Amino acid sequence: MKKIFILFCCAAALVTGLTGCQQEIQQPEKIVDLRYRAQDSYDLPAAGAKAFTILVASTDPWTVTSEHPDWCIISEEEGDGSDATLVHEGKAEATTIRVQYYDNTYLDDREDKITIRSDYWVGKVITVRQKGSAFLTVSEEDLEQDVTKAGGDHFIHIQSNQNWSAKVTDGDWVTVTEGATGNGTGVVTVNASENSSELRYAEVTVYDRNDVACAQIKFTQDGVQLVPLADEIRVGYDQLSAELEVLSNAQWTVTKESASDDWFEILTPTGEGDGKIQLSFTQNDTEGLRSAVIILKNVVANPDDFAAVKEIKVKQAYKITPIRYMFNADELGSWSSDWTNAPSYSKDLGGTLFTAKARLHNGSKPFGTYTFHWSNITQNPASESTVRVRHWFCFDEGAELKADIRPGDGKISYDVNAAGDGNKPSLEAYTAVDFTQPVEITYKFDPSGAGFCHVTYLVNGVVSNSFDTSETLLRTITWGTTFNVYIGVDNENSGSAVLEWYEYTAPMNWED
Repeated sequence: MKKIFILFCCAAALVTGLTGCQQEIQQPEKIVDLRYRAQDSYDLPAAGAKAFTILVASTDPWTVTSEHPDWCIISEEEGDGSDATLVHEGKAEATTIRVQYYDNTYLDDREDKITIRSDYWVGKVITVRQKGSAFLTVSEEDLEQDVTKAGGDHFIHIQSNQNWSAKVTDGDWVTVTEGATGNGTGVVTVNASENSSELRYAEVTVYDRNDVACAQIKFTQDGVQLVPLADEIRVGYDQLSAELEVLSNAQWTVTKESASDDWFEILTPTGEGDGKIQLSFTQNDTEGLRSAVIILKNVVANPDDFAAVKEIKVKQAYKITPIRYMFNADELGSWSSDWTNAPSYSKDLGGTLFTAKARLHNGSKPFGTYTFHWSNITQNPASESTVRVRHWFCFDEGAELKADIRPGDGKISYDVNAAGDGNKPSLEAYTAVDFTQPVEITYKFDPSGAGFCHVTYLVNGVVSNSFDTSETLLRTITWGTTFNVYIGVDNENSGSAVLEWYEYTAPMNWED
């Protein structure tokens, strides 16, 4: 007799809204069709957890069991099978099972497993996590504390039902003198030493019984405040001015470390309180990076008074000449064609002709600035689709920046595909473009922030859009990685365009 093997799983809800799993083993032939509706897991509070329900129907007797029946109540732990035809058709009446958990009076969280089974077939194992009763809070008014120059004792008030500890996690001018450990409600005493210098900060962290940080208490002690918001000022080769914000509670002065640095001037040699250091520059026509140091100090009334001194680097770039690549036959040979029509060089047109649908690809391009010069963007009058000149800068994990020249719409549009859970910036289309003339589109990448980059789009030399990448915004686009570049003309038979040349400008090396 021929042996039959059948495996059947219903992932979608049928008439009863249940999901099911059906399996057949070898002779003697037996089929179990178990259907249920339940979540994969449930997260419950320590006290007052609401009951949840599970729906079950099966062709065979079934059970719903808990690993911890001492603190889990299941209203129906077993039931008879239903008519097989009704179960198969999703018309069998399901049993509603109510699951209720007792309050968790223990400090620790706990976990249970609920198993739905029929005969030999385990349909589902549900994880139930219930919070423990442990708690630990610090009074909100204690979380940020101001300390006078004289210092002294400060207090952290704790409400808890467990063991806890308190430790200094930042700042050597504070110590925990009482309440380093405790249980339940208590007070931590923190002593701050006298301050005769700059405004300073400290932190004390409160930990629970498992040494998990539950609260960070910030201490700010009065003193001289003199904080430039950056320790380096960078300007372009033709940039004539720059400024740097200063946070202060005193009078201050700004001087050059070397009087021989005559390529810039300090416009604000003195200031008081919060303000700005303002500088003016001459154009850097040399072939090297200019670098200098300015000194920011607070004004002291007496020789023995504390003087805060901040050194700020000032750097001016030099002009980097872009490298122009004429898109002739030799340059075309260094790119790969990956669409229907292969682009071809035309001496008469002065560049490489892209007839839609055509695209080229070049991998592992370095960061910097890229400009593409397009001409003869022509619409095919017989095509219902409009011609589009397209550009892609593709990074790791699927992130890509895109720009499309759309003469049919009278605009250049921008878009970004974010990788993973990265967010997308909002970019508006640039519309003021004369498509009867050649079009130059530029992508400028500069370093920005902690390893990310600033992206600027220019059309015919005019900035049209820009944004910064970050941890939450296109997190995969980091400064220093390489990218793949794609250029092409879309849509099928819609028209053509000529790429005459592109330029690459290397980024400034500010460490020279």
